[in-house]
Parts: sequence; structure tokens; C-alpha cells
Amino acid sequence: MPVTEQRSLLSRAFYVGPPLRTLHEEYAKGGRIDTAAPVTAVCGIRTAAPPAVVWRLLSDLDGWPGWVPGVAAMSGGGPGGAVPGLSFRWKLGGMTIRSTMAVVTPERELCWTGLLAGTRAVHRFRLVPLPDGGTEVVSEESIGGPLLALYYSSERLEQVLRAWLSALKTLAEEQTR
Repeated sequence: MPVTEQRSLLSRAFYVGPPLRTLHEEYAKGGRIDTAAPVTAVCGIRTAAPPAVVWRLLSDLDGWPGWVPGVAAMSGGGPGGAVPGLSFRWKLGGMTIRSTMAVVTPERELCWTGLLAGTRAVHRFRLVPLPDGGTEVVSEESIGGPLLALYYSSERLEQVLRAWLSALKTLAEEQTR
């Protein structure tokens, strides 16, 4: 569900938002996205896989091209996986995104900021252990930048996040069997 505050298309089209450093230090590290951004989405999924399996997939950045829909390349992920401050580049839908990890809390939270074509994003995954041994995974993202609202919507972002979560659920449950 989009969490963008209700504003006119014009005000959303010219939204620039906080500088990347502020998004990284205050928003991402503070466990939040920019809800004033013109494009936002929050969605979740429940999986029978335990948090450790889900975490292993999410934190293995080099493995993303093998299962994340639209991710074709990754560089800078490194053998240690995700760590705070790690800078990495990846291709999503043919476009290169430059990202930096902000929060890496094993089996709980993975959050990074990213730059793509003049836009700035915060993407956060939260893992919630379930009583039955499974995991609820919540993905939330905000993207801000001038004119973004004219060509990319919160509904489209939600579709992307849902596809990512669905692929994560499928692979995590396969690896749990």
C-alpha cells in the first residue's frame, strides 16, 4: 500500500527531498523511509522459512541476480555479504543503482540507500519471526527526485516489491524443505 502523503501531482513532481546523506544517516539508519517522497510502498509476505534462511538470501548481495526479478548484475557485494557502510552497484531493469548499506541486523533488518538517474531511495527489509517458525518479511521503500511522479508511481513500486517478496518466499521455502 502506498504511504505517500496525499498531495497534488504538481507538488509531488517537484519534490526533491532530503540530501542523500540525510536519507542515509537519519532515515535509513533510523529505521524509516521518507514518507513525504512522491513514490513509496510498503508490503509484506509470510513464509514458512525461518528467519535464518530468509536472512541468508537477503544478505547475500552477490546472489541477488540469481533470484531477484529484474536484477541482472551486482558488484561490490563482497564475500562477507552485507555490512553497514558497504557500497555496491547493481543493475535493476537495465539501470545501474549505486547503493550503500545503512542497517545490517542479522535475521532482523536490512536497509540501504541508493541513487538512480537523479533519484534517491531508501529500501528497508524487516524480518519478524513467527510463532510457527516461519517469517513475516516486510519491504518498504521511498523514492524521491524531481519529476519522478510524472513517470513512476507508488503502485508500480509496490508491484516491484511484491515480485521481490514472492521470489524470496519461493526460494526460501525451497531451501527449507
